[in-house]
Order: sequence, then structure tokens, then C-alpha cells
Amino acid sequence: MEKMKKIALIIILFNLISCNNTNITVKEENAVQQVLNFYSGECIRSKGIKSENGNNKSYFELEISKSKLLNIENKNLKTHSANIAYLFYSNLEEGKRDYQEIKVKIILDNGVNQEFVYSKVELSEVEKLQPYLNQIIEEITKKDYDKLQMLFDKTINIETKSIESLFTTLEKQYGKISKIQQQGFAFRESN
Repeated sequence: MEKMKKIALIIILFNLISCNNTNITVKEENAVQQVLNFYSGECIRSKGIKSENGNNKSYFELEISKSKLLNIENKNLKTHSANIAYLFYSNLEEGKRDYQEIKVKIILDNGVNQEFVYSKVELSEVEKLQPYLNQIIEEITKKDYDKLQMLFDKTINIETKSIESLFTTLEKQYGKISKIQQQGFAFRESN
């Protein structure tokens, strides 16, 4: 009898995993649309459950192809994949709790494809930083370099004049900053 229960459980899990394209919610569709609004192209979406070391992890996967931006920016796919995962995650609203991972697969026109996985913990950390990042963006666009300098950690020894000089040089080279848009993220170890 115990063996039958295990077999039934395996069959149920297999069905859940193989039927991963069903039941995409309106919120999930809207979150996917935000990704497509930014990257264009096509997106195959799926969701499922994977078993890893005896633990089940729910995931949502976005497979992006035929994106002009990704084909042009093909050297920065990791950063773009992080942006794709965050755009999707940040637009899920209450659905954020439903997934432990967001998977991103990018397929380029030349046949190259890369896969990336972002945990809910990573995406939540980026989301927690968003008010701080928005404050930095606001000070840059207002050219309030004194306030911007005060936002840096005190261990970063940077003067307001250096910040102002940097942005003056950038403005001369590329024009006035009218908008700043997040393009992804990466976590790095600090000393």
C-alpha cells in the first residue's frame, strides 16, 4: 500500500510539472506584458514545480526571443536577464509569494541561448533597495550633488566636486539627463 502512495504522488507531481502552461493568471500576464513592453519580441511563459534535494520549489519561467534590444545588447545578457526577472517580479503584486524562483531564458536570433535563475530572496532585496535607488535618481536628475553625496556610505570617500565633474562630463558627451531607467542588477561581495 505504501508503494502505491509513492507511485500516486510521483504521478501527481509529474502531471503538475508537465502541465506547467496552465492557469496563467491575469496578474502574471500583466507582468509578462511589462517585460514585453520593455524588450519587445516574443515570450513563452510557463510555471511549475521542481524538486531539489527533497524540497519543492515553484518557479515561473520567461523565454524571450526575437528581441531587437537583446540581440543588439548580446554582451550584457546577464544584466538584461536580471532586469527581465525584476520587471516580472515587481509587477506581480500579491503573486510574488507564489514563486521561489524566476527563470529567464534568452534566445538570440543567431541561435545562442542562455538561462538564468533568480531567487525570490534576491528579487526581494532589489525591491527593498528601490526607494533608495529612486532617491539617488532624483538627486541626479535635479543635479543636487550635495544631497547625492550624503546618500553614499561614509566609507566611500567621494567629494561633491568629483560627482559634479563626472555628471558634467557625461552631460557634455551624451546630452542632458532626462530620464534614468534601471537596466538590471548584480550582487557583488564587498570587503
